[in-house]
Amino acid sequence: MTTFAPPSLLDNRYAAIAETSVFTYDDDDLVNYADFLRKHGRYMTKAGYVDSSRRVRSLHRQQDDLLQSQHQTSPSRGGLLASINKSPLSSSAPPPPLTTTPKKLKQSTGNELPSVISISKSLENKKKEHDKQMRLIEEQMIKAKQTEREGRRLESDVKKEQRHLHHTLQELDIDTNKKYFDAEKNLSKNLEEKDKIEREFLKKKEQQTKQRTDYTIDLLHTNKDKDRQNIIVCNDLARKYRTKTNQLEMKHQQLTNLHSDFENKVHQKELEENRIKKELGELAMALHLESQKAKSDMNQFLTVMNRDRTQTIKHDLEQKQQFEEQLNQTSIHVKNYDLERRRLSADVTLHRSMLDLKQREALRRIVDTKNRLEKIYTKQRELNKNAAVAEQDRRATELITKMADIENRRTNLMNQYLNEKTERNEEREVTGANKAKVRHAEHEIRQHEDHLRHFQKTVNKNEEVAHDLRKSVQEADIERRKKEQEVQQLKEELVRKKRLDAIHIREEIANAEREEKELEQQIIKEKSKLDKLHVKCEDNYLRLLKQREQIRETKNLLQTHQREHERLLRVHVRSQSLQSLNNI
Repeated sequence: MTTFAPPSLLDNRYAAIAETSVFTYDDDDLVNYADFLRKHGRYMTKAGYVDSSRRVRSLHRQQDDLLQSQHQTSPSRGGLLASINKSPLSSSAPPPPLTTTPKKLKQSTGNELPSVISISKSLENKKKEHDKQMRLIEEQMIKAKQTEREGRRLESDVKKEQRHLHHTLQELDIDTNKKYFDAEKNLSKNLEEKDKIEREFLKKKEQQTKQRTDYTIDLLHTNKDKDRQNIIVCNDLARKYRTKTNQLEMKHQQLTNLHSDFENKVHQKELEENRIKKELGELAMALHLESQKAKSDMNQFLTVMNRDRTQTIKHDLEQKQQFEEQLNQTSIHVKNYDLERRRLSADVTLHRSMLDLKQREALRRIVDTKNRLEKIYTKQRELNKNAAVAEQDRRATELITKMADIENRRTNLMNQYLNEKTERNEEREVTGANKAKVRHAEHEIRQHEDHLRHFQKTVNKNEEVAHDLRKSVQEADIERRKKEQEVQQLKEELVRKKRLDAIHIREEIANAEREEKELEQQIIKEKSKLDKLHVKCEDNYLRLLKQREQIRETKNLLQTHQREHERLLRVHVRSQSLQSLNNI
């Protein structure tokens, strides 16, 4: 390199060339890159850039041709010295004097021989050190590649875990939705069973009330039949009693009509009267027995009614308990469904929190691996830079040695040439050297200006590409943030919808339970009213039967007292008539 080239642009170019990409190289690329740097280096010479060691020979040829042309055109001493002094390796050394004697030149060549040996030894030592440094750099690059592979493996493992977590989240959502739908189906089945049980209970209740009413009607009919039979028997006995009383009255009339026959027939009539009284007593006993039998039948009917009423009450209580148990079972199913749903929601939240923790841990691990990869990349870049610097140093030393050999040969040739033509070409050398300096400087300035323009264009183009890439990265980042916001909004909307649905379901369940309780209370109230009315009806009916029985008994007693009163009156009349007859 020369002093005309701007170092920043060249450094940037070499850094861009030496920069590696971990996503494109294979396993052995980092090892081969050192050989690549060795083979494809870039060097600055008078004729331009040299990009390979294969072109060094052509460079030497070009330099030899240039020297020959300079010998042919301007075979002066000053021109050769100027061309030698323009080389980059001899620029640091002071130029030899223009007017020197051959003795001094010979002494200088004799002193330069040990310096060449020391330079070759130092070059060998530097080459060995360079080989060691290159081996160390290659080992470090291999280690960096291994660490990079480990980082990639870790990143792939973390991505696999993320995919596994994503699949488990999807499976968990599917399972929770399935369980939720199963619970909803069970709840609907329980509600249908509850409605079915209520309908069956109402049907059974209607059937039981119908059966009870039919049974009570049958009992009433049987009781009425018994009452009717008792009334018929009583009427028959009363008819017989009336016939007997009529016969007794006829006998009394005959007795009254036959006063004359009274004394003769009084004994017979008394016997007949006693017989008739006996029959009357038997009839009264039969009537009393029939009344007692009717009372016992009534008592049996009342006991049967009481027993049936107790049995019906017990049966109603048992059915009510069964209905309450079924309702409790349905309410237990509803509570179990609610508890199961809450447990499922708690499990879902717990699983989601665990999966979020795992995902955050995986993201943290990814970030750590990315940071480690970035460190590895920076280390690789530093190693590549060090390798490039070492390679450039080695090439510089090789070039120094080659240029030293060239300089030695040139000095030998120069010394020979100067010994032959020192006095002849002093003026021509001065003029030619000045012209060559001016031309070479102008040529190098033009070349450097061309290179500067070329590098400026490439830098501007690279900056434009980098600006476009930054723009595309920013746009992609903005789109990613928008998508993240949309996904977050959708997640929040889903959570809000689930919360509202859960609240709505709870409210519906609470309203259904409240309506069920109100209906149960209303059913209980109406049932209690129905039982009261039923009991009242039965009590009124029993009271009616008792009242009828009392009326019948009072009628019978009234009739017996009336008959006894009439008999006593007749006996009194008869005794008065007998007394009157006796007095007569």
